[in-house]
Amino acid sequence: MMRSGLNQLLKLLKPLLLSCLLLATLPSQAQQTSVVKGLLWEIKSANNTAYLFGAIHLAKADFYPLPASVQAAYLQADTLALEIDASDTAASAKAMPMLSYRAPDNLKKHLSKSTWKALQNVVGDAADQFLVYKPAMVATGLAIAAFEKQGYDPGYGIDLHFLKRAKSDKKRVVELESIEFQARVLGGLSDKDGDALLKQTLDGFLSGEMQRETDAMIETWKSGDAEALAKLMRDAASKDAGSKKIMKLLLDDRNIGMAQKISSMLARGDKLFVVVGAGHLAGLNSVTDILQKQGLQVKQIHQ
Repeated sequence: MMRSGLNQLLKLLKPLLLSCLLLATLPSQAQQTSVVKGLLWEIKSANNTAYLFGAIHLAKADFYPLPASVQAAYLQADTLALEIDASDTAASAKAMPMLSYRAPDNLKKHLSKSTWKALQNVVGDAADQFLVYKPAMVATGLAIAAFEKQGYDPGYGIDLHFLKRAKSDKKRVVELESIEFQARVLGGLSDKDGDALLKQTLDGFLSGEMQRETDAMIETWKSGDAEALAKLMRDAASKDAGSKKIMKLLLDDRNIGMAQKISSMLARGDKLFVVVGAGHLAGLNSVTDILQKQGLQVKQIHQ
């Protein structure tokens, strides 16, 4: 399961919040009842309105159909904005060297002895198969495997759903980031930060905390509770100094660039429907928080 999860990530990116998205078909939406509210925001400037929807990158078939308000927000748009366009396989291939080591360098040389031992405890003899990958890639593979173990599938990811739908509907698709940018962030972590990220992931895997946090995050997203999601993010960042630094690198710092691109497209008159990881949209220093501080009207639409 561990290796399967990592391999799925490697097929596409591999976004920071990530999945091998384009290999599955969309779930059938016929005769299903949605139990999902999700996290939808309306962003208004003086002359334009955009909608932001928080995504879960791995989901289940019964998350569909999405609420009518989300469907309407998508239909009014001429442009879909995503973290990345995961269909760009050429960009994925170009980014891979940033996420891996070239022999004779390898993962073990960049980890503490205790973290390497913890990896062996989780994956057993398969640990050597991870040697080519940088710590953030291994951590991501483990996280995806944890989601998959609970029945979540990247093929049902919210961002995949809208990417495929937008291409079918001939809507414009734009990236708020790029695969290369995200690979640079992940691959550019210092040895200390990479070790801390992987150790935290392994500890969560071994203790069962990762599963509990996954359940809490999914249920919070499904219920549309932005405040609860923001608390989960704060709690994750407050475990220790390393967690706070990693959260800043992987979320807060990226939110600034995303917000700027959304603001620019809004000012240009684009009719936007934005789909990004839900963690980018809740709480202090989130994309929605930054946009509000820029003077835009930000309102969550409760389903």
